[in-house]
Amino acid sequence: MTRLLRVELGRLVARKVVWVTLLAAVAIVLVTLFGVFTQARQIDHARSGADASYQQMVEDNERMIEECKLEEAQERRRSGDPSVDFSCEQMRPPSIEDMYGQMPALTDQYRMLLTGLVYPFAFLALAMGSTAVAAEFSHRTMGTLLTFEPRRTRVFVAKVVAPALAAVPMTVVGMVLVLLGVPAVFRWFHLDDGVPADDWRFLLWMALRVVVVAALAGAFGAAAAFLVKHSGVVIGVLVGYLVLAEGFIGNMFFSVQRFLLGRNIDAFVNDGAQWESWDNCTGFSECVPVKHSITGTHGAVELAVLLAAVALLAWARFRTADVD
Repeated sequence: MTRLLRVELGRLVARKVVWVTLLAAVAIVLVTLFGVFTQARQIDHARSGADASYQQMVEDNERMIEECKLEEAQERRRSGDPSVDFSCEQMRPPSIEDMYGQMPALTDQYRMLLTGLVYPFAFLALAMGSTAVAAEFSHRTMGTLLTFEPRRTRVFVAKVVAPALAAVPMTVVGMVLVLLGVPAVFRWFHLDDGVPADDWRFLLWMALRVVVVAALAGAFGAAAAFLVKHSGVVIGVLVGYLVLAEGFIGNMFFSVQRFLLGRNIDAFVNDGAQWESWDNCTGFSECVPVKHSITGTHGAVELAVLLAAVALLAWARFRTADVD
């Protein structure tokens, strides 16, 4: 079994899809870091007075205040009422934070990025796993392999576990780039880059859970490809699920939200998730928010059950179906 798994890993590494996936993961992280850098640079420029757009807005606001005061004085003279007040002094330009947002603390920045990056990493791992297995069927090499190794359970396990393992270094590279790149940006712009020791412990566990989700996605994609034998179908079904279940049904029926895939991935990565629904309405416009929460264990169990169910169906089909 170990030898067969090593062979599958070697076949994966030899395929272009693995390296394309790795490059895509690096590109996603670099774009994300560039977004953090751009926001920090805009705020830094605005605070130093070097942002032309913000300075123009401040100057326009000063001109509008002067025009307001002039109109106020004209109205006082016209009406003879010295108490006329246009509230000109209350006109304020947007703050720098209103215009460009506020740079969160480094811990919060890490949490936002890791929570957001788990989805593209999981998608890349799923695409890699499904493509690797589907190619075996489309190129008719699966039948050839079975002539050398007829024990289908061993073949199935090796081909499902190999993408899961291959997803680990891809995601680790992305996590390392995030954990090193964000503080580098903060230090460049002299922002507070301190992280308490307890926060570091949580963030490292969080990064590890992102890696686990990517590994599960790689195994899920491979198992799903055993069912439908085409990576395009796997991705199409995933997109359809996201649109119908996560988007339409999730917004129509609040009770199903705790079972949605995205909600449980979020709960697993963040060790729990909370959200609000507005279905507790006593009148036409009197709705009271209802708070909901699920634990990280709930998310882990649902992800494991989903993977086990798909893997079991795929294994059963592969065991009994004819392979060219």
